[in-house]
Amino acid sequence: MDAWDADAFGNDTAADWLAEVVETSDLGMILEAFDTVLGAGDEPVELQAGEEAIAAAELVAWLAGQPGKGGDYSDAIESWMDDNELEFTESLAKKARRSIDRVFNMPSELREAWEEGEDFDDWKAELAKLKERLG
Repeated sequence: MDAWDADAFGNDTAADWLAEVVETSDLGMILEAFDTVLGAGDEPVELQAGEEAIAAAELVAWLAGQPGKGGDYSDAIESWMDDNELEFTESLAKKARRSIDRVFNMPSELREAWEEGEDFDDWKAELAKLKERLG
């Protein structure tokens, strides 16, 4: 896992995924990220899918007017939201919260990777803050 920070965009996968999202004009990639983790059933959520779902949940929080750390990506996210007619809905927030729960709860390759490092508590706190911003 190539992570430099516990926030949603603090890893290579999420950064690359976001670069693709801001080239689109709809919520398709966000919904796809959620469907992937929610559709895992009893199988482990794969690392990349987990990172993308957390990044997708962060974008939903931005759409709700509750942005977190965007870092170097803030301008791109703001432009993407300004340039497209993207609608925040409570059902989208609910799917985002369920996706966060699924990535956090086992079986999850992303959780396992964070547990193996020394920053698990930071990651856990970031997910809790994200869920709170989603309502």
